[in-house]
Amino acid sequence: MTLCPRCQQPLPDPPERFCPSCGAELTATVGGGTPWEQRDRIGLVSALVDTTQQVLARPTEFFRAMPVSGGLGGPLLYGVIIGYAGLVAAAVYGAIFQAVAGPRLFGMPHRNELDRFLPYLQGGMGLVFQIVLGPLLIAVELFVSAAILHVLLLLFGGAPRGFEATFRVRGYAEAAAVFRLIPFCGTAIFLIYILVLTIVGLVTQREHDRLFVDLL
Repeated sequence: MTLCPRCQQPLPDPPERFCPSCGAELTATVGGGTPWEQRDRIGLVSALVDTTQQVLARPTEFFRAMPVSGGLGGPLLYGVIIGYAGLVAAAVYGAIFQAVAGPRLFGMPHRNELDRFLPYLQGGMGLVFQIVLGPLLIAVELFVSAAILHVLLLLFGGAPRGFEATFRVRGYAEAAAVFRLIPFCGTAIFLIYILVLTIVGLVTQREHDRLFVDLL
């Protein structure tokens, strides 16, 4: 039996476009859970854009519809792609800032030629390092942060669905990385919004568990 991701009421088989009980649109959730789960059907780019829009604009609805099983590969791939785009943008902005403002901040006119060139060299090396190793760094960060979150949830009895559900929330919360495309202040917005999205996702999963228990 398929349940509506919003109101948890049974859906007709085959499901209609809208839930007969609460009116929620089901085209993006029934059968695939999220656009990203349907990327083979709708295309990688469309799935990436639609998923990001849903996570940022309607996080509660998205995390209600998000499958809590099916493997870690999907949310990992999404998190790496969207996170890498934000990482590269932030690295470029950082390199530009270091190259332009760095010499002025450290009194470049009073230094020798090597000291004057050093900020440019450091900024370029940091940019190359992040571009080359960015995907690996993001993947590691996703697993580490999800593991820390899951341990904390276990300590307070808030992780009945296992590590996969926690990792999926963390992976899709990486959608906040698009804010890093905003020059200079984007990283600050990203740090705040990813925290908000992660909390919303975890709370939504917790509420879903309570509804499931009530239905039983």
